Amino acid sequence: MSVDSHDDVTARRDAVLAALAAKAGERVSGGAIARDLGCSRAAVHRHVEALRAEGLPIEATRAGYVLDPAADPVIPAVVMPLLASPLAGPVTWTPEIGSTNDDAAELARDGAPEGTVIGSDHQTAGRGRRGRAWVDAPGEALMYTVILRPRVSPIDAGMLPLVIAVGLADALDEVGVPDVQIAWPNDIIASGVKVAGILCELSADQERVTWAIAGMGINVGPVPEVTSTRWTAGSLASIGPRPRRGELLVTALAAIGRRYEAWIEHGPSAIVAAFAKRDHLAGAAITLDIAAGPISGVGGGIDDLGRLIVEEPGARHTLASAEVTGVNRGAVGTEGSGAHQ
Repeated sequence: MSVDSHDDVTARRDAVLAALAAKAGERVSGGAIARDLGCSRAAVHRHVEALRAEGLPIEATRAGYVLDPAADPVIPAVVMPLLASPLAGPVTWTPEIGSTNDDAAELARDGAPEGTVIGSDHQTAGRGRRGRAWVDAPGEALMYTVILRPRVSPIDAGMLPLVIAVGLADALDEVGVPDVQIAWPNDIIASGVKVAGILCELSADQERVTWAIAGMGINVGPVPEVTSTRWTAGSLASIGPRPRRGELLVTALAAIGRRYEAWIEHGPSAIVAAFAKRDHLAGAAITLDIAAGPISGVGGGIDDLGRLIVEEPGARHTLASAEVTGVNRGAVGTEGSGAHQ
């Protein structure tokens, strides 16, 4: 008697969920699923019970199974056939994880290919820049990390977070999110609220980048209350129609892949230009913390290495690393929504 591997069980469970999601709100018989998948009705039932234990709202009756149409699962078996190079998977998704970046970094060190995606419905140890905690409501955010192997020098890799940000902003445009902007270096602002954050990490020697990971958290549905943040937290559902998470993942990976590939092949000029059109700090009065202490000035865009340009009377700063602590877009005569801390 053969014993299915963990990967086989996961794939079969994904296939059961995909069958229910294809007819969400409708009753689907266990026998029909079993015939399509070439397994027993008892096996289907075990997979359904496991999915219910993960929190998926599936009604089980003698006549079959019904997935609540309000459910919004990310199903690798549905997502992966829709992906394209360079970010074509494989995709692994779990109900809960410590940190998608931590798991992706371990896989990257072990040689996982570019385009590998690790995602989860809930992170218990999610983090942002400078060790900040990332807090999510289970199932309400799209949280994933993609493994990259960019053929660039370590100094050029400083542009990577902006490449990811521009691609993600493109994707949000595609799904109808209004007024998408980028706050250097890693926050996505839409209609005046923060809807997504990015955390990039890499391993490199003096000459080349061995691997990089780009973690993204997108607030699709309601967000937990967060205090002491620079931006007001918001969600896509609070400013427009709520996209399906799986569809958004496909759109995001495609858009990011296009920007990433163009950057690798043609350099940073297109990224700098695209960023300029969405630059939340451009022309704004900003304050920042740097190693030498706090500075104030006016946002002046980015250079070809992704560094922030800050103008102040008699001086120009070009910053590879800084913490934006205050923004006032109205103080220098530009359009904006006032102060953000």
